[in-house]
Amino acid sequence: MSVNVVQELMGLARKARVFASMPWVEGLTPECLGREGRFEIARTGEQFERRHGIFHLSECGLSPLDHGGLYGDACFEGILVINGQVFLYREHLERWWQSAKKMSIAMPYSMEELGWWILRTIQEVGFSTQEKGYLRPVLTRGFGNLGINPAKCLAPTIYCIVSTIQLYPPEAYDRGIELSVARNTRRAGKDIVDPNIKSNNYLNNIFGLLETREKKTLETMMMTSDGFVAEATADNIFLIRKEEGWQGDPAKVHLFTPVPEYCLVGITRNLILDEARKLGYTIHEVKNLIPLDFVGPGKECFLTGTGCGLMPIVGVEGNLVGDGHPGEATRLLLQKIRNDMADPAYGISITANREQFQRYMNVR
Repeated sequence: MSVNVVQELMGLARKARVFASMPWVEGLTPECLGREGRFEIARTGEQFERRHGIFHLSECGLSPLDHGGLYGDACFEGILVINGQVFLYREHLERWWQSAKKMSIAMPYSMEELGWWILRTIQEVGFSTQEKGYLRPVLTRGFGNLGINPAKCLAPTIYCIVSTIQLYPPEAYDRGIELSVARNTRRAGKDIVDPNIKSNNYLNNIFGLLETREKKTLETMMMTSDGFVAEATADNIFLIRKEEGWQGDPAKVHLFTPVPEYCLVGITRNLILDEARKLGYTIHEVKNLIPLDFVGPGKECFLTGTGCGLMPIVGVEGNLVGDGHPGEATRLLLQKIRNDMADPAYGISITANREQFQRYMNVR
């Protein structure tokens, strides 16, 4: 296992760059932003010098005093590069800004300025139109003292990893995957941490995976403290029920998904809901789904997320979903999202210049 992990990480590093931005403080800021010719001075209006630049993974560093690493005091996004475009780029940047606002971390850049720097980083990687890339932009509260008080942090740190991703093997999209169910680890409710802050604190989700790791499934279903289905550890979850005598009639297809107070309102989730409405399916956002609802005849189930797109689910805890194969409605929605990923209307070209990017950001 460790050899495979090393090989995977080395493969990731071979085609990766990092955009990094931090206030410059001698003895605190990592030296990657102190080397002549490796950084630019950012004009952000802050009362100290902020530096930024694009680096290889082995060059970049974060301060050990950064509160993102010390306390998970940070927010992030996951953004897909596919078919030569950054898919739903503006929507992801806007959600990142919303997470930052909810956490009271002030972005030191405008959305357009930072978005352009990230696009420049993508261009330095040099993806082909056939390659699938992944962006992980992160905003932390920055470095401060060893106490938890956010007021003791100087200013935000920003970095964005640009690399590749493959959460599931390609053949899994044809045959589907199985889910485990975390029963002892429950999803934190909105009264604890708002699930629509995409924060760097994923310990709850990690505990869910640790609880089910001996079952060797690729994903795990998470429940609320009341025992209702919330989401998977890294994806939104959907259930399809078809009325008797369905025979391909979209009006008899019902799509269920947990309410937003239980889960992150995923950008891919919203896209699937839009596509389902266009197909004529009836949408239900509900509070009372339980794991047993997802199994048995006439059911379909799938996950959605930036990294996975749409992944069919064919079993839950050893129980078949439908006949144990991806259902017709699921396969249709999978094709719809693949079409969207190839449609230039859903993103910005990775080769766009500054003027093209500005136009893209100003379209509403």
